[in-house]
Amino acid sequence: MTTPRDLFLVTVYDAAARPVEQGDLSLALAGAELVDLVDAGAAALDGELIVPATAGGTGDRLLDEAVAALRRETPYESVEDWLWRRGRGLGAAYLDALEADGS
Repeated sequence: MTTPRDLFLVTVYDAAARPVEQGDLSLALAGAELVDLVDAGAAALDGELIVPATAGGTGDRLLDEAVAALRRETPYESVEDWLWRRGRGLGAAYLDALEADGS
């Protein structure tokens, strides 16, 4: 299980008690993806910039999509810009992935 999937499940199970706006959820999921990408060595942070690694995939389809979404040329993308770009519709993508997995 990845950090974004864990986060998504927590928000789904707790949605009745504390609903989360889709935009907020998508940004949080993008942030969780970035944490996992850095942890996996697929990306690094250089101040405010995300520097992609040359390593291959992560073994998770959605995280691999996140790796593919990283800007590969300089100037690298800022964390804030990437979170907004990557976050668009990300909540729906995680819901679709969990449904496809039968979760």
